[in-house]
Amino acid sequence: MRRRNRMGYRGYQGRGGGASTFLKLIVCILAILVVGGGGYLLALNNGGALPSWLPQGQTTDTPQTPASDTPTQEPDPSDSPQPSPTPSQAPETEEIRAVDVTVSQLLDGSAQTLAQQTGCDAVVVQVKGEWGKLQWPSQAALARQLGTVSTTQSLTQALNALTAQDIYLVARVDCFRDQALAAANVGGSLLMARSGNRWYDFMGMSWVSPVNTQVRQYLVELCVELSQMGFDELVLDSAYFPDQGEVHVLAQSTNYPQTRATVVEQFWQEVTQALEGSQVRLSAQVRGDSLVEGGVTSGMTPQLLAQYTQRVWVTLNKATTQTQVTRALTQAGMDPSRQLVVQENTSGQTIWE
Repeated sequence: MRRRNRMGYRGYQGRGGGASTFLKLIVCILAILVVGGGGYLLALNNGGALPSWLPQGQTTDTPQTPASDTPTQEPDPSDSPQPSPTPSQAPETEEIRAVDVTVSQLLDGSAQTLAQQTGCDAVVVQVKGEWGKLQWPSQAALARQLGTVSTTQSLTQALNALTAQDIYLVARVDCFRDQALAAANVGGSLLMARSGNRWYDFMGMSWVSPVNTQVRQYLVELCVELSQMGFDELVLDSAYFPDQGEVHVLAQSTNYPQTRATVVEQFWQEVTQALEGSQVRLSAQVRGDSLVEGGVTSGMTPQLLAQYTQRVWVTLNKATTQTQVTRALTQAGMDPSRQLVVQENTSGQTIWE
């Protein structure tokens, strides 16, 4: 680094002639000032300065870099690029009173009459049950391969008619309890007992594993189709590992891991991402006792319900009260007053409220 004296220039260290050299330097500088008619802008990129005694105001042909202490103009917020709009989310969940109806009742128009008679503002229809049969003409390749596609073409028209009457439409979908998928053992996903035989729940139904990618993709594809048909809400049942029957005899394997909540969450993540921006609500149907025990057996924990579902449809038994369910959901961060519906039987009808 060059050393400068207090005048801003380096002193000459030669042998004699210092005064003469100094005078020559002054003459040169004066000549420059006369020719240029001004001074130089005293600013360097790194904050250094030319001799302070030089006159100010002259600019050169070469643009100078502003000094670091030059005030920086703040950008106008209106000039900044605006973030891309986030995908629209499903509407906020409100209280509901719903009645179970069949596809036939939807098609013949009696579903609306039943809703009025029971004082309900919503209807629930099972569009995919535990046998794997679909109640609409799905375009899913696996459904066609399994032979589970319905030939009914008028379901969408019936849904439109109910929507025009301000009837809230809920589709119930059985997921991993699926006899068609189990019979075909799609992707080797069948859940097995330790004996080496097929495992059955208390209803005599087989299950396939949420671990299997092919099965999950198939279910996600069906949910997307339903969201495009006009349903307001999808209720996923058996969207977890089995939690009823002799679950203790299930064989620990890749299909039935020791830790199951992670696998269940992966499925719900995939469904949520696929439905993003669709405006359809995503809900789960669970058993009250399974929820109260924390979803240890099923892998569907109250925390996952709070994170991925907008409503929880609960069936109760004698060992579990609604108060216990409410407490479990509240502790998980949900609002049971809006996000919990419980099954009741009134005059032979299944009512949810």
